[in-house]
Amino acid sequence: MKTNRKKKGEKGYLAYQKKAVVLRTALLFALSLAVFGIGLVSTGHKENLLTIVAVLGCLPASRSAVNMVMLLRYHGISEEDAAQIALHTKNLDSLYDLVFTSYEKNYEIHHMAYRADCLIGYTKNADCDAQKCAGHLRGLCAQNRLQKVDIKIFKDLSKYINRLEQLQSMQEDAVSKEQDTEGSRAERLFALLRAVSL
Repeated sequence: MKTNRKKKGEKGYLAYQKKAVVLRTALLFALSLAVFGIGLVSTGHKENLLTIVAVLGCLPASRSAVNMVMLLRYHGISEEDAAQIALHTKNLDSLYDLVFTSYEKNYEIHHMAYRADCLIGYTKNADCDAQKCAGHLRGLCAQNRLQKVDIKIFKDLSKYINRLEQLQSMQEDAVSKEQDTEGSRAERLFALLRAVSL
């Protein structure tokens, strides 16, 4: 059976995750309800061991429900925006559909690209504070020894596309090209971004 499983950073990841978490939440609650029903039918009253099992089964179901509510708040990149961006990212490392969480706010970023120590992102979400998101990501990079990464988040698609074109024409400097034991700088940065995203 062929699966269309999406990984973090791929276009369509949020839509896939939403479907998966809704299905998982429904199944977990249905399982708890079934266990409770079996106990009620078999004993004739709700005070039985299977009721305790059903209640304990609600714990993972509730956790899944929290994840579901969190994910349902966000939408992935639109097909139109993705098509426009794809025309300008042929030689760039890119990520799609990321949601970064912080103590203060959550930041939905529809697309990110990286080259030569420049990380840029685009969000269509009106509630996303682009400057605070960039600051949050700078802090994460500094904590993970990825200094000197210039980070800018755009809310205007045309300005983002202009910056993508500028990045396309940039040459990677020697430092960015160097490989270390953990892989290239871009790979380390993208691994961090995937790890801290929903």
